[in-house]
Amino acid sequence: MSELSSNLRTNRDNSEDEIDLTRILQVALDNWILFALCICASLIISYVYVWYAEPNYEMTTTVLVEDQDVDITQSILEEVGVGGSKTNIQNEIAILKSRSMMEKALGTLDLNVNYTIDLGLRKRVLYENTPLKMDYTLSEDVPSSFLFHVTIEDNDSNAYLYYEIFSPNGDVLQREQEIVLGEQFNNSLGSFRIIKTEKFASYAAGDSAISKDYNLRYRSIDHLATMYMDLLSVEEAREKASILRLKLKDNFGKRGVDILNAILNVYIQNNIEKKNQLAANSLKFIENQLQLIVADLSTLESQIKVFKTNHGVSDVSAEASFFLQQVGALDRIVSEIDVKLSIIDYLEQYITSGQDLNNASPSSLGIDDILLQRLIVQLNELNNERESMLRFTQKDNPLVDAVDAKISDTKTALINNIKSVRNGLNASKGELEEQLGKVETKVRTLPKAEYELLALQRQYSIKESLYLLLLEKKSENAILLASTVSDNMVIDTARSSEDPIAPKKKLIYFVGLLVGIGFPSLIVLIISFLDNRIKGVDHLRSSTRIPLLGIIPNHKTAEYIVVQHNNHSAIAESFRSIRTNLSFLVRKDELTEGISPKVIQLTSAMGSEGKSFCSINLAASLALGGSKTIVVGLDLRKPKLADYLSSSNDIGASSVLANISSLEEAIIKTEVNNLDVLVGGPIPPNPSELLMSGALKKMLDNLSEKYDYVILDTPPIGLVTDSLIISELVATTIYVVRQNITNTNSLTYISELYDSKKIKSVSILFNDVKASRFGYGYGYGYGYGNYAETAPKTVWERLGFSRFS
Repeated sequence: MSELSSNLRTNRDNSEDEIDLTRILQVALDNWILFALCICASLIISYVYVWYAEPNYEMTTTVLVEDQDVDITQSILEEVGVGGSKTNIQNEIAILKSRSMMEKALGTLDLNVNYTIDLGLRKRVLYENTPLKMDYTLSEDVPSSFLFHVTIEDNDSNAYLYYEIFSPNGDVLQREQEIVLGEQFNNSLGSFRIIKTEKFASYAAGDSAISKDYNLRYRSIDHLATMYMDLLSVEEAREKASILRLKLKDNFGKRGVDILNAILNVYIQNNIEKKNQLAANSLKFIENQLQLIVADLSTLESQIKVFKTNHGVSDVSAEASFFLQQVGALDRIVSEIDVKLSIIDYLEQYITSGQDLNNASPSSLGIDDILLQRLIVQLNELNNERESMLRFTQKDNPLVDAVDAKISDTKTALINNIKSVRNGLNASKGELEEQLGKVETKVRTLPKAEYELLALQRQYSIKESLYLLLLEKKSENAILLASTVSDNMVIDTARSSEDPIAPKKKLIYFVGLLVGIGFPSLIVLIISFLDNRIKGVDHLRSSTRIPLLGIIPNHKTAEYIVVQHNNHSAIAESFRSIRTNLSFLVRKDELTEGISPKVIQLTSAMGSEGKSFCSINLAASLALGGSKTIVVGLDLRKPKLADYLSSSNDIGASSVLANISSLEEAIIKTEVNNLDVLVGGPIPPNPSELLMSGALKKMLDNLSEKYDYVILDTPPIGLVTDSLIISELVATTIYVVRQNITNTNSLTYISELYDSKKIKSVSILFNDVKASRFGYGYGYGYGYGNYAETAPKTVWERLGFSRFS
């Protein structure tokens, strides 16, 4: 028997662990109002959020960056998985996302003051169409961000200014002051002037409640750069292509487009400036040389003029002119070589000082050595690559070390090449000076006056030729500066998304719908799992193996006796069915000797399960079936049978058991034929002793002789032991279980009594079962007497919802 009881408990535990989807669905359907309210509320909240939240747009643009050739070292690094051909792309990404680039771009735009209109419940950004404009001169210790809230008064000229600043200890200090639009005012932040723009009239013409409150937030360039760097992303648009896509998020599309275009303009301009840096330096060098030569020419002109005046010589002879032409030609060539040597020295000094050459070519200075040009370009590319690497890595990175090694090798080769070019120029200069010496020997044979004049004219000719040469090189460098274009090119100008990327209306509404369904569903699931009350017939059968006598459906009539003559309602028919089943429940051959088969006990686990209701109506059903029946109220502790039948409780079972009154005078006739009632009577001080005395058995024997059925309305077996005492004197015990009131622990207790034979014959009467779409569902009916006048209502029932179950 103990093994059978153990198996029964195991089966019940397994059944409780299973998820009853039908029951959960029934709970959801019974509480559809809660689901409807939650869905409506969540959709309304979603709509309010979409309406309130500032829209956020995404701006995109693409740029083609310079694709550098991959050298052998890069190929080797790529083979071993270090670096590779995309090193330059990653460098350009780092440059575009750098703070310096963002600060330069924002510096070209007037974005320090952000204008928003205060609409009461929400705010909206005003960019180009702002009705107010603020001019300002900030104090030295101004914070990086502060807010002016401006309220325009009715006369459209005066305004009320409210602003916040932070104290040194971090507290927010609030300030207020009256201002006049268009006039300067001062405060601790600096000097300001808020003026009306041409858009002001159109805003002022609207509803003043939503058009005259504005927020003017100042942010420094550093603050703006920090903010927009988090909103900017740069990525490769395609694999194996040097095309970058820039994306920026902002709550005003036109402003985001302007910022992206400014970033690209600064990026392109920086590339041009890097390429023009050496050319600009060379131009500066040439201009300095020109200033010196112009001064020398002016001095020589004065000397020639004075010489001719003092010596009366106006011109040299034909022979002297011939020699002068030869000397001038040779001097011009020597001067050009001297200029090239100066430029070579300038380049060598520029390289050894650690400066890069920024993509300029030495051909612009008259040096046409191809190897020299290639080495300069290569050195410049390596310097740019190293500079880009250092933006996002440390100096001790192996990739940086590799580039440093290549820079050192290139510099060494470049210095050696410069020395070679210098040696060649010096050799050419030596040959020219030898020829010049021969001509000068012939010139010395001329008369002294002609020789001296020829020397002055020769110096003038040298300076003049050098002046013309430098002018030519200056023009070439100026043309180079004017014609320089960037190797990078904007493919697509910045464009804003037509629809906001946030808030995403469809997604928010979908999430709101899920929350509206999920929240009440979660409540249903939690309560379903935590609620161990009996929910239906299947749940009842899975919780105990005690046989089911019958099912009493839920009803809402005010009558206490529902079984009447010619009443064919569902509840009346259910009691008739139970009356029929009683004949199969009690077998005389199984009864203990001395126990009458006519005595039937009805009990339950606790109050409010409808035990008294079932006792009276079962007795009425038996009486209407032709059996003489009596209902005995043996709940001596809290007798309520008299109240239900509207009769006196002065005489009853307690007075009979105490020999205070006779059985005949205590029995009450009812309006139902063949049905009598013996109420509980006055509450005795010792109800258990009265029930344990022989008077109870004597009274039941007397009633069994007079009636076909004796129905005993006994106390709850889960609360007191009176029912266990009475069960020894009855043929069978009917255990009343009420849907959504009786819990599974109560069934466990009665099942243990049944398994241990402490109660010989037990059956279950399932009371107050509400019909539903899924068979027997969930409902609410009568309460049990004084133990609980009615079943306790939940919060949801008090709000008008169905009971969760």
